[in-house]
Amino acid sequence: MKVSVVVPCYNQEKYIASCLQSLLSQTRPADEILIINDGSTDSGMEIVAQFPEVRVVHHDGNKGLATARNTGIKEAAG
Repeated sequence: MKVSVVVPCYNQEKYIASCLQSLLSQTRPADEILIINDGSTDSGMEIVAQFPEVRVVHHDGNKGLATARNTGIKEAAG
């Protein structure tokens, strides 16, 4: 069974590094980690770029949490 983790992200530069570090250090690592950039305007995506094992899906603008989750479900392999 594949495990996918979907992280909706809108202006979360303060928390995204610790979130990703935590996800990557689990005893059962996820098969994929998807960040759904929901139109962030902060430097969060620059931080995410430091994690090459993470895939980012970009929204053109802020579409809301529900849409970000649905995008993650659609894009996830697990």
